[in-house]
Amino acid sequence: MKKEEIKYDPVRDNFLKTITYISNNPNNFLKVSGLILVILLVFIIYSNNSNKQKLADNRFISIATNKHLDNKIDLSIPNFKEVLVSFKPSESYNQAYIYLFNYYLENNFIDSLDLMIENSKFDSNDKNIESSLNMIYGDYYQRKGDVDKAISSYKKAIKSFTIKDRIIYTKIKLCMLYKDLSMSDDFTNLFNTIDYDSISDFQLKSLYEQISIKN
Repeated sequence: MKKEEIKYDPVRDNFLKTITYISNNPNNFLKVSGLILVILLVFIIYSNNSNKQKLADNRFISIATNKHLDNKIDLSIPNFKEVLVSFKPSESYNQAYIYLFNYYLENNFIDSLDLMIENSKFDSNDKNIESSLNMIYGDYYQRKGDVDKAISSYKKAIKSFTIKDRIIYTKIKLCMLYKDLSMSDDFTNLFNTIDYDSISDFQLKSLYEQISIKN
């Protein structure tokens, strides 16, 4: 091969420079390599611990939820309270928050509800979970007599829900509130957006028929 035909190879050149540097500075290379290894190990351990904690949290909330669904309220409620105190923001936390909030609402524990809202760490990327919370917030504000916040919360839920039956259910709730407040135009406009034929749930149909009756 002629001398002028030899081409410059930047990858090979950098590789040779690296080898030369390592040969001339073995201690520095070992220090840097050791530091990188430590950082990598810390990251792996942290990831493993985070995954283990997440699995443990999911298992705990699943057990608590099953107790609640089995009507073992005296066992599930303390579990939900523990989640809100000790868990970081997560979907497990969100689930416990909604169950506990709904329990307090059903039993009219308004002071406890006020504290839950004040100390809330609820933060969900799931639109339907977020919408479910806004829907029960609407119930809560309606119970407190704050109709403006109730209407606002119901509207947020309607806008964000992606589940058809949940949208219809929230619309019916808001229609009921409009009807109680004699807000006829708002009631009519919202009521007309509900397609009766698309309702598959018997209870929803019954509620629809109730609000369609003129006083």
